[in-house]
Amino acid sequence: MGFSNGLTLASPHRIIFNLDAKNPKCYSGSGTTAYDSISGTSLSLNGDTSFSNGAFAFDGTGDGIKASAVIPGMDFQYTQEFTLEVVAKIKETGSGFLINNRGASDGTQNYRGWALMSSESSPNTIIKGTIGMYKDSAHHWVGTDCTAADFTNIAYNKWCHIVYSYAGNGIEASLFLNGVDKSDYANPPNDNTDVIFDASNVADTINYDSDNLISIGIDSVNDSSYGSYSDIAIARVYDIALTPKEVLKNFNSLRGRIGL
Repeated sequence: MGFSNGLTLASPHRIIFNLDAKNPKCYSGSGTTAYDSISGTSLSLNGDTSFSNGAFAFDGTGDGIKASAVIPGMDFQYTQEFTLEVVAKIKETGSGFLINNRGASDGTQNYRGWALMSSESSPNTIIKGTIGMYKDSAHHWVGTDCTAADFTNIAYNKWCHIVYSYAGNGIEASLFLNGVDKSDYANPPNDNTDVIFDASNVADTINYDSDNLISIGIDSVNDSSYGSYSDIAIARVYDIALTPKEVLKNFNSLRGRIGL
């Protein structure tokens, strides 16, 4: 399956994208080309993206890693399960994409796709997972956040295992930090079922096209927007929603690598 380093992962057969800076199948340790170890798709290291101590480093000013082509199976809809998993050290209290597959406007839908990112500014920075679009002057997003306090205490300037798991029903989405569900259920941002599903309970369709290229550390639409000042060791996508038990299994497999 293209994994190394002795990792014992949950449901490895359901991983559809895997970029691990320490895995030689993904990156040789030098040069400007990396690879998704599942599909073999090449990804370019852009700007001043660097590699050190088993992680890619981004300075937040245009660095990023971008897929050379659309990778099959990434066009998740509101009715599909999926999981985004990142191991990162976020070094800023502001907005920046960790992993995203965000397409530009197609004339009817703006900013279509999904993302895992830091958001807002200090002292209210959070980590957010989301899927959806902007259409007809309205947001059609499903996602969840952690609290600003959890961002500061768990993720900010520390290595952190970050997981966004979406159950595919327009409502249930969870955000895990270091194996623990840290979703801010008191302030859920995923109350848009009235605009995602019609009166017959049929979900709207998110349009994906050639603009929807996976990017790490930068906006996939604009290579100079939403740059993340961070180190990212792993970026991974599943086509299922990982359970809390599975998320914890992955964290326990990785925690020694990130010193937790």
